Amino acid sequence: MNSLLIFTIGPVQSFIAQARKTQDLYAGSYILSHLCGTAARTIQENYDAEIIYPDLHNGSLPNRLVALLPVGEKEELQEIGRQLESKVRDEFVQIGRQVVRSLGLPVTSSLEEQLQDFLEIYWVGGNCEPSRYAERYRQMEAVLGAIKNTRIFSSGGERGRKCSITGQHNALFYRGGKKAYLEQAFRVPESVPKKYLAPGEALSGIGFMKRAAARYFCHCLGGKFDSDFPSTASIALAATLPLLPADMVESYKKIFAGEFDDQFFYQENLTPRRFALEGLPLEKLQQADALLKELYNEAKKRRIKFTKYYALLVMDGDNMGEWVAGKNLADQGQLPDFQRNLTRHLGAYARDVDAILQLPRGKRVYCGGDDVLGLINLNHLLSVLKDLRDKFPPLEKIANMSQEKTSSTSGGVCIAHYKAPLAEVIKFARKMEEMAKGVDGKDALAIGVLKHSGEICQTVFRWKYDNLEPLSLLHRLVVLLSTGQFSDTFIRNLSREFCSLIPPADKSLAKKSGNIALKASEEEMVAAEIKRLLQRSCQLQDPTEADKIVSELREKLFTLYLQCGLVNFLSFLDIAAFLSREVQVISEVKD
Repeated sequence: MNSLLIFTIGPVQSFIAQARKTQDLYAGSYILSHLCGTAARTIQENYDAEIIYPDLHNGSLPNRLVALLPVGEKEELQEIGRQLESKVRDEFVQIGRQVVRSLGLPVTSSLEEQLQDFLEIYWVGGNCEPSRYAERYRQMEAVLGAIKNTRIFSSGGERGRKCSITGQHNALFYRGGKKAYLEQAFRVPESVPKKYLAPGEALSGIGFMKRAAARYFCHCLGGKFDSDFPSTASIALAATLPLLPADMVESYKKIFAGEFDDQFFYQENLTPRRFALEGLPLEKLQQADALLKELYNEAKKRRIKFTKYYALLVMDGDNMGEWVAGKNLADQGQLPDFQRNLTRHLGAYARDVDAILQLPRGKRVYCGGDDVLGLINLNHLLSVLKDLRDKFPPLEKIANMSQEKTSSTSGGVCIAHYKAPLAEVIKFARKMEEMAKGVDGKDALAIGVLKHSGEICQTVFRWKYDNLEPLSLLHRLVVLLSTGQFSDTFIRNLSREFCSLIPPADKSLAKKSGNIALKASEEEMVAAEIKRLLQRSCQLQDPTEADKIVSELREKLFTLYLQCGLVNFLSFLDIAAFLSREVQVISEVKD
């Protein structure tokens, strides 16, 4: 008799999102993926289990494992679950210990306690006859959900200065001259590279393990861990630097020696204070300033922009719990095979995501199947988003469905300045994803811009309406504006004229995408103003071509207005104007 085991590892969102650097973000997702792989390999090799989910060929693995085991006794299954949990916890502790030891730092009792107590592991198992697989799977899902909702609180908590990354654990390692409020912390020697602990930082064992994870995965395991994961500045400049003379770029980098930070391509970071913090000789500051000015002059000649913005994407399949549980299947007896095929399709999608999110387009942080976390260069943002949506698998074609339903995915994008706190950028991207998930029928995308001035702009829309693809329209607008074929005055004038029509409660938050009942007079007024202002802002010399493009834009913009509502429409235009100012070469997006 077979048994079914569902095994999960957490915390997920907090562990990944608690990050000051992109390296922290990447390391958090990599560690959880590694732990899932550890559990899967252990149960396969030791207990001859069949892994139903996930696809172990993925570059990233989710925090969830579903397996069939050739055991029937309850006690035996419980022992397997306990051993699996113990194996994962031991591996997590081992990562932390090895990271610390590899840098010549002490493994203290406080560090051991943080590592031992951190993971939240839940699992449930039971007998599962083939004919009752669907029923038993849903029962176990319900039990697992109930267990997770029962919060277990510890009797106390850590007291002291908190970690610069997690904000909840006591700091155990610090760099700097003062030890204020750091009774248990160890001052790291200068031999510890600053990329693992910056001046003034104080990290817990959990935070330090994430920051220096390469010491374990590259030095100890020799794995595929990316120890040079690009920074936010690197992502922002990914499409810019290749357009400049390579010899000039390399000559500039050589001034700094050692490990170069792409933030130094921005003039604002060439300061005595920053050089002192980085341990760079001040006599090189003047040389660096002169060479950077030469780079900027060359960029100006070539009309190349040094944008300071990048995008962070969070995307997730819609209603995936229902799909995985087979609620749409015509024959519930097909659930095991459906889940196996589903796993393969999602595995193929994860590999597509890896291929799409390659520099200079962007960088994949995580994709375990249907969910994606990635950093994207603004010049490639719209084409990357379209590719990711187009590649999402049609799950309804895997088996016969009881009702007409199609799979879809929704996402949230946060466009932010490279210096914006990464944790806040992640938080806002998730807020955008929630907004997209709130659209009726979903299959939506929300884009928000956190401008360095403090202004926030956000819009939400469906990936596709009957006769309109908003991403293609957005791309068209950005190209027309950035190439000077149209002036963005029509956007500013529309916003000024129609902001008075927006109810006060709606001015700070975009409405859900969908048809909104409007008075005919409002529709006519908006349509007339779109046409008038487009004609006034058109810079094309050929009247025939100008009339054609104005007519095309007027129709599509008015359709978007009707579908999304006034708030979303005006924000959509504002984002188009923002992107046109920040990009120099934008990848094509076709209908």
